[in-house]
Amino acid sequence: MVRRGRLAAPLLALLLSLPALAADYRFTVNDMTAELTVRADGLVELRYALTFTPEPGSHPVDIVDIGMPNESYELGSARAAIAGTKLADIRRSSYVKPGVEVHLGAQAIVPGRTGTLEFSILLPRMVYADSEDARFASLQFKTTWFDDRYVAGNAERIEIRFHLPPGSRPEEVKYHDFSNGHEPSEMFLDGDRVVYRWLWLDRPATGPCAAGASFPRSLVAGVSVPPRRSILKAVAAVFFALIAFVLSLAPVWIILLIIILAVRSNRRRLQRYLPPRIGIESGGIKRGLSPAESALLQELPLSKVLLLIAFGLLKKGKLAIKEIAAGDFRYHEQAREGLELHEYEASFLAAINRDNLLDKGKLRTLFTAMIAALEKKMTGFSRRETNAFYQTIMNKAWEQVRNCPPGQLPAELAQSLEWLVLDPEYEKKLEPYADNAVFLPGGTDHWYQHFPQRSTAGGSSVPGSGSARGVGQAAANLVGSLQSFSAALLGDSAAFTSAITRVTNPPPAPSAGGSGHSGGGSCACACACAGCACACAGGGR
Repeated sequence: MVRRGRLAAPLLALLLSLPALAADYRFTVNDMTAELTVRADGLVELRYALTFTPEPGSHPVDIVDIGMPNESYELGSARAAIAGTKLADIRRSSYVKPGVEVHLGAQAIVPGRTGTLEFSILLPRMVYADSEDARFASLQFKTTWFDDRYVAGNAERIEIRFHLPPGSRPEEVKYHDFSNGHEPSEMFLDGDRVVYRWLWLDRPATGPCAAGASFPRSLVAGVSVPPRRSILKAVAAVFFALIAFVLSLAPVWIILLIIILAVRSNRRRLQRYLPPRIGIESGGIKRGLSPAESALLQELPLSKVLLLIAFGLLKKGKLAIKEIAAGDFRYHEQAREGLELHEYEASFLAAINRDNLLDKGKLRTLFTAMIAALEKKMTGFSRRETNAFYQTIMNKAWEQVRNCPPGQLPAELAQSLEWLVLDPEYEKKLEPYADNAVFLPGGTDHWYQHFPQRSTAGGSSVPGSGSARGVGQAAANLVGSLQSFSAALLGDSAAFTSAITRVTNPPPAPSAGGSGHSGGGSCACACACAGCACACAGGGR
């Protein structure tokens, strides 16, 4: 088993690095077991054992969504593991409401393999008063399920087990008879508590299985009370219903509102140029990214990413920039032998045309290639953890600048400016250093001082010319140069980014089947039989 596990990791890495070979999710849910243990304090511990086998050629099972009974679940208590290996990345599900998503990471189940996900979580608000007998408390539960577009065949077995509270006795408990008339397969004593067991064989895992039981109320510290209908909510519902009725009399306004909302939503989506999941998040930090790559991973404006690419080339002495008029820049490649350039830096230089301007078409090619390269680099690493790591580097850079002795500040800024620019408020934060010797005439000739200053009243664009008019003006010139240059790089940045997004993160193809994820939907749970609590929702990706 150990050898197989070691062989699975490089095989998984190979499969994940070739996303074109992987189709959509398609898997068999071989087995599903849900165990609920009622504690004396009234909380319920839910434990799932879910066994999956991906179909040949399908996407690995790398994230599993599990529906929760209600929004009160305690995410901090959630635990998950595969074959004894703990999984640390458990989040609120972005697809199943309410629900959680478990990221399998390096333990992802690849086609041709079978794996069992073990999951547990603590659930409040599951035990309610029995609606038929005030002396009893009750528990109802429905299993999570999976979208039938992604599930192949039936589950061999689906099982629900209720471990009733300590002190429960067979003659004092009862199960709930749902409309399907399914009785427990077994009832037995486990120590000092009754256990009910329901079993379904050869049943699809594309819908919920339900179970319920009641037990003496005195066995738990308390029961949950169903929320009362709020008068304010009722009034609000009537108010919004009235608004809807009024709007229904003017369908033109409804159509206009829908169009406005759709356009705004599409504009926001077009600014997200990275694929929805850049790499498979198995955890861990991807170190060694340049400031430009870090900005790209954070989906900062592409003009800022391009600014950082230019910074890198300026620092290497491979690029010179001249401002011949306000906001009108010319780019000149410098002859420097023996330099090692990033691919995107070479592409930037190749985008300089005969007029020493930047070719927008070649810049689009630069970014699509850069995003693809970044996606490959991030395979097997966590985007969230990596972004947090580079945010820490940026914060440390600011701290070093703040604590730097005045005489060493020029060198410190020269070293740190690329990381400082990752900060959305970097221009404002640079202003306090206007009185520093770094901007005085005759200071050390650092690379950033060759950055083109804003033109003076006489039209001069000589680097550092603003220094002659005072330290404060020089600082303002530096900040203004960055702002002016960044804005001039791409012109209409939104349109440029949209063109990139259409290639790197195109809108999902319309589907009659729904939203395009593999999880099921949520369900309504009515107070029926003898209780009011149940678990609804679907999961799985």
